[in-house]
Amino acid sequence: MNENHKIVIKLEKELLDYSTRTNLKKLDSLLSDDFYEIGTSGRTYTKKVILDQLSKETRSKIKADNFESIELSLDVIQLRFKTVRKNEDGSLSASLRSSIWKFNNNQWQMIFHQGTRTNP
Repeated sequence: MNENHKIVIKLEKELLDYSTRTNLKKLDSLLSDDFYEIGTSGRTYTKKVILDQLSKETRSKIKADNFESIELSLDVIQLRFKTVRKNEDGSLSASLRSSIWKFNNNQWQMIFHQGTRTNP
């Protein structure tokens, strides 16, 4: 795995951390202006909506593993991985996830994300 893949995995993990998810400045730098998400609910989100929603998110613990990185081009990397979230009521929810990261303006930014529910 080359250095860019390691950087993108590190950034992805940062996005799953509560302190990053509630930091608008950090989120704004990690998400591309044309960011688009298809959530586990089937709803779609733009960067503006994500910035608003994540800043109000309640604290939860999200564990991510089984990372696979695929170089789509020299400046585009796709990540595939699984997350398990411990909800406030103690229940667990799991998702298979895919993100696409692009090297923009001397930094890696997420341009697309999709989550699909699965068994914990």
